[in-house]
This record gives sequence, structure tokens and C-alpha cells, in this order.
Amino acid sequence: MKTKTHMIVPVFIPHLGCPYRCVFCNQTDITGNQGRADEKKLDATLTTYLGETPPDQLPPNREVAFYGGSFTGLPAKRQENLLKQVQPWVQKGLVSAIRLSTHPLYIDEGRLVLLKQYGVRTIELGIQSTDPEVLELSGRPCPWETVKSAVKLIRKNGFRLGLQLMSGLPGDTEETFLESVDDVISLKPDFARLYPTLVIRHTELFQLYQEGEFTPWSLDFTVDVLSDAIQKFSAEQIPVIRLGLHPDPSMLENLVAGPYHPSLRYLVDCRIGLNEMVDRIRQIKKVNGTVKFKVPSKRISVYIGHKRKNIETLKKMFRLENVILQPERNCDRLRLIA
Repeated sequence: MKTKTHMIVPVFIPHLGCPYRCVFCNQTDITGNQGRADEKKLDATLTTYLGETPPDQLPPNREVAFYGGSFTGLPAKRQENLLKQVQPWVQKGLVSAIRLSTHPLYIDEGRLVLLKQYGVRTIELGIQSTDPEVLELSGRPCPWETVKSAVKLIRKNGFRLGLQLMSGLPGDTEETFLESVDDVISLKPDFARLYPTLVIRHTELFQLYQEGEFTPWSLDFTVDVLSDAIQKFSAEQIPVIRLGLHPDPSMLENLVAGPYHPSLRYLVDCRIGLNEMVDRIRQIKKVNGTVKFKVPSKRISVYIGHKRKNIETLKKMFRLENVILQPERNCDRLRLIA
């Protein structure tokens, strides 16, 4: 059984510090979190995650993460109060590091000095798109030069960098999204998160959807585009640590439309597996009714596909009678053997 080595203690500060209200955003309904992340609430969260389990039974790496708002957009005193409250847990050895998410508009030397002072190691920037029109339609205009400047400062001050993108925003296309992916890759983040755009109640996007002014991407199209994005990141050895929103009960209750699936990453990996097998078969001059692959044992399910969809798709595409997948423990990649 694989031992968990990392724990995230999430602290949600919905909308706090945000420079504007994006059309897709309703952090309260997404996270189910209402009110300020005040001292009493923060302490209760830390106690729940860290104070009720013997330290030797906790994962070795334990990180407090401020999510939801733009942390560095808060007044400096408010930032300091939140960070100070984590310090006793750091001093007791129960917290290894602090991470936070914010907006590129709120990155400068003074803010970064404060974060370093209190042990913040990782900063995630919500980029969402690098296309000016998409950003304008989404209610979050931000010049690309501002993003690059923020990234340069974060790197200069020694923080780990994460970047977030959204697919299917108003005005977005496959081409503009993949161009945004290329732009983010050019910044060489330590990791990325990708979030398909969903229609959530009590948002401007919900109103646009009701009025027929916005149509979310389909799940199948989203999976196809995200599979290209994942392959681009993989080629540059940039891990995508999250694909899609966490299935919080409040989010599911307020979800109206859009490409949501509880196992989105699995569907994307299956699509990548299918594309690999299609490419291998197309390299054969003649197919005689049966193809056989050696596949890594740990990835056998993504080649079979969700509900055996990959197998059935290959049979239909190439008029095959059989598709045989032979799992191999020491196999590191897909191999066509017959």
C-alpha cells in the first residue's frame, strides 16, 4: 500500500483580495465556504487537520494552503495576521510550509518580502488565459507583460511557481486555449493546474448561459483538447497536479452545465492512450484483423479506456476483430508487437 507523503491543509478565503469579479466565479458555492477566514476559523481548520492525529501518523510533508481569493491583494496587516497564526504550528514542526494563490496584479517586492518572512514557499498565479479578448470577456483583463513581470519577481525571490489555466472561457477556442498553454509553458512553472469552465449558479456566466449567450464546451471536446494540453506539459516535464474542480458538495449542488466529470484526469489519460495506439497502428502498412500491444502494467486501464471505449474505438476505426493488450511489469511505454 502506497504511503501518503504530502498533506494539504486548505484554508479558503473566497473573493478576499480579488481585484474584480470574474464572470465564472462564485467561490462561496464552489467551496461551500462562507465568511472570513478569521482567527477562530483558521485555528479550527488547523486543529482538525493537524491537532487530532498523533504527529507520527501524519504525512511527513504538511502544507497550509490559502485558496479562493487573491491572498496578496489583502491589506498587508490582514496577510500578516493570517500568516502569523500559522507560525506556532510551524514552530511545533506540524506545518512544513505555506502556499497561496493570488493574481499577477498583486505581486511586487514588498509583498514577496512579507511572504518570505513567514515561510511561504509556493505561489500560484491564476492566469486562466493569455488571450486578451478571452480575458476581457471573462471579466479579468490582465496584460501579458504583467504576468511575465510577476513570474520574474517570484522566481527572483526563490518561490516555487504554479500557474493555473481555464479551458472553455467565453470567446475561447481550441486554438486560443492551446496558445495559452504554450505561453504558460514558456514561463517554466514548477507545476500547473487546468480547470474546464463550468456554469455555476449565482454567477454572471450563469446569466449568460440562461440567455443563450454562452455555451460551455462538451465533455468529449474538453477531454480531447485537454489531452493535447497534458501532452504539451509532459513534453516539457511540467507536472499538471490538478485537472478539474474538486467535487465539493456545494459545487455539485450549484453546478448547472459544463464538462464536469468526477474522473476527468482518467478520461484525459484514456484519450492520450487511445491516441498513442492509433498512431502506432497507422504506422503499419497492413493490419490483419488483430493487433497486439505490450503496455506498462500500471497503465493498462488507460489503454483499455473507460468502459472499454478505447478497444471498441480501435476495432471500429481499423475494422479489427481483436485488440490484445499484454501488461508488462518492466515495460515503460506502449509497444506494438503484432
